[in-house]
Formats: sequence, C-alpha cells, structure tokens
Amino acid sequence: MADVLLQVNLFAPAETVVFEGAAGSGKSFLAQVLHHASGRRGPFVDVSAGEFEPGLALDQLFGHVRGAFTGALSRHRGLFAEAEGGTLLIDEFHLLSRSQQAMLIRVLERRVYRPIGSERDVPVTCSVVVGVEASLDRLVATGRMRANLRSRLGHCIVSVPTLDARRDEIASLAQYFLSLCPAATHASDGPTRFARDALGVLEVANYPANLRDLREMIKAAYLRGRGAEELRVEHLPEWVRVPLRYDRRMDRATKARLVEWALRASDGHVGQAAERLGVHRNTVAALVTQLRGSDRKEREDLIQTRQVRTEVDRPSFLGGWKRQQ
Repeated sequence: MADVLLQVNLFAPAETVVFEGAAGSGKSFLAQVLHHASGRRGPFVDVSAGEFEPGLALDQLFGHVRGAFTGALSRHRGLFAEAEGGTLLIDEFHLLSRSQQAMLIRVLERRVYRPIGSERDVPVTCSVVVGVEASLDRLVATGRMRANLRSRLGHCIVSVPTLDARRDEIASLAQYFLSLCPAATHASDGPTRFARDALGVLEVANYPANLRDLREMIKAAYLRGRGAEELRVEHLPEWVRVPLRYDRRMDRATKARLVEWALRASDGHVGQAAERLGVHRNTVAALVTQLRGSDRKEREDLIQTRQVRTEVDRPSFLGGWKRQQ
C-alpha cells in the first residue's frame, strides 16, 4: 500500500485524478487522503454516480439560477459549487450514462460549467476525483465510457489493490478499524485489542467486499465483545471462523489463504509454517507447488505484485518461502 500512498501524494496537486479499484477497496478513503495532502482549503464533497436521478443530473452537478424553470423559486448550488476550493469525488463514475458523461467533457476540458438558466460560465475551482471499478481503457472498450471523456480524464491514475492482494496489511487495518469502533457504535466498553488467534482468522478470511467487509465485520465483533479486553474468535461471525489448521477437505481458495498466512507468520520458513498448520513440512512444500501450478498466470501476477511491495522486509507468498537445510 506504500506505493499507492506515494502516488496519492504525487498526484495531490492535480486537477483531475482517477482511482481504479474494486468495490470496497478504499477509493473513497484514499480520495480523502489526497484531499488533505493537496492542502486545498475547500471542503471534501463525495457523491456516487448511482445517486444521480435521471433528468436531474445536470441540476445536481451544476445547480440552477432563480427562474431557470417552473418552480425554481430560488438559486440552487450544485455539487461543483459546494466543493468550491476543495475536492469533488464522483465515485462509481462508470454508472453515469453516456449522456451524463457528455455533460462533463466541457468541465474537464475548460474547467468551467454553467448553471441551468445562467448566461455565464462559472470557473471550476475544485479538484475532480473519479472512482471506477475497472480500468478506463476497459470501460471505453466495453462501451461504458465515452472515448472523448476518457482522454480528458488524463493519466493521473491510482490503481487500488484488493484486500486479497495485500493480506499482510490486514492486522494493521483491523486494529485501525477497531480503534474507530467506540465512535462508530456509540459504545465505549468494547475490546481494545485482538487475541492472536482472532487476528489469524481475519488474515485467512475471504473478503468479497474488501475493506468494507473487514470494517463491518470488526464493528459487529466489537459489539459482541463488549465487556472483554480482547476481541476473540468467538466474537467474530461464524462464517468467518476458518480453522487455522490444514484440512484436505478445504476448498482451493481457503487452502491458498491458509498457506499464505502460515508462511507469512513464519517469515517464509516451511518448517515453522508446517507446525502452525499441523502438517509435515513436505506437505506445505507440496501445497506451494500445487498452488503455484494452478491458475499459473493469475498466481504469477499476484506473486510479482507482492514481491515488489514486500521485497525489502519480508518474503512474498509462495515465491519467497525458505527451504530449510
């Protein structure tokens, strides 16, 4: 994640920034980090493109002047005016219709917009940040984005990895979310730290909705653990309580996450990982070979990403485990 934060800081002064990543991967949070890094004094305003109502998107974005249409008894400030001097995040940008996308071409090209009913352009003084769940080029190729809009979004693009691609950060993220629970739940008597086996379970769990899953899971566990000092395995939802011991009946994805956890917790030593899993070291080595051979291209891409991120201080999953003599 360090490389992502580096890009966020580098792009902070830019007028337009794009965050590419799966739902729940943290695009909105990173947009706020970018806003604070930019030093802009205006507000951070965020909206999902899915919230725009058909026929009203122009008014929601640009506002209108008094008398612009029947019933317009007063001036209405749009989102660009609300974000004046700050940052406007339009998340789920790919949900905009092609006609709605067309409304933003002039905004991005000339940095001006015109409220409904006005005869004057208003300068855009905020940074425009968009969040999408696929690459811009793929959105264009599949017809979900206008090519002339993509060219105006520029190339200040931050790719946000899924939580599965940065499992070594789950423990620190979990502790961070736990620290937010008293304010988020209005309950101050919950646990303040994790039991070691509970963290292990979280590091092996599956997160289809990425950070959003982890955050909400910990919030619920915090409430179940009220009165306890440590958040324990029994406080976690039942569906996430994966045994931290190897079982050949586990599905392939669970085996992969379990072996990754054991190797990471053992600094890549096969023997120590085998002890954690309750199997012979040859079994772990065989599992590594088997998992590396399955879906080879996908695995190699994932391993390469993790090696780049962790080569300084830790071995990468399945590619950095150490054979013991």
